[in-house]
Amino acid sequence: MTPQIDTSAPWWPAHLWPYTYTHGDTELLCFVDWEPADRSAGWGGGAWLIHAFAGGVDVVDLLKDQIVKDIEEGAACSLSSD
Repeated sequence: MTPQIDTSAPWWPAHLWPYTYTHGDTELLCFVDWEPADRSAGWGGGAWLIHAFAGGVDVVDLLKDQIVKDIEEGAACSLSSD
């Protein structure tokens, strides 16, 4: 059973986008800063990881660079398709 987290609560930064990252049996609730693409300016868009929660603990500083990159790419792709 996946716990439901209320991202509308006041302690969640309203300017960040929630994204759930799953790798095997590990699931992280991530919050990214996201800028959509602006093709007229030549900007392809992007997402930047700010927080990554595992069991309610922010583990963003413990993640390997490749995991951060995977999360940012996955979030950018997911948010661009919404």
